[in-house]
Amino acid sequence: MKKSFYILHSLLFLFIFTGCEYFSTSTHTPQQIKKASAWSADDQGPSFESCLGLSAEEQFPCFKYTLSQTVNEALYAEELIATETLNEEIVLVITIDAEGSIALDSIENGDSVADALPNLSEIVTNAILSLPTAIPSVKTNVGISVTSSIKLPIQIIASPQ
Repeated sequence: MKKSFYILHSLLFLFIFTGCEYFSTSTHTPQQIKKASAWSADDQGPSFESCLGLSAEEQFPCFKYTLSQTVNEALYAEELIATETLNEEIVLVITIDAEGSIALDSIENGDSVADALPNLSEIVTNAILSLPTAIPSVKTNVGISVTSSIKLPIQIIASPQ
């Protein structure tokens, strides 16, 4: 009985001192985390399935082109009548989440345009919602999909009829 007691205590003692390394944690400073999560040239931007046959460098421009074409076609399809003459640039802030859903966050520099074209926001939102699900951005250093945001400038030229 004493022998098994000594063996059990010896094994427990051995486990305590050798098993501690598995419970160690490492800490990272906020600067290290910020540096690791910063966007790099190796990371992959969002894309659409229709752009996948292109090289890695051509996929993001294809994505932006598809976005701008969709918005432009939606604007041209509407018979927009401005209340005043416009020649302004608006910037669409678009978010692509980690699942590939695309949404319009805001329209920058659009206050005077929104006054002259009251349904512009609705048209642009519907155009963006009509897009297929995107392939989200990927942080290649950790291999996970991430939410990304892009700014798409659009020049609005209109005159009242």
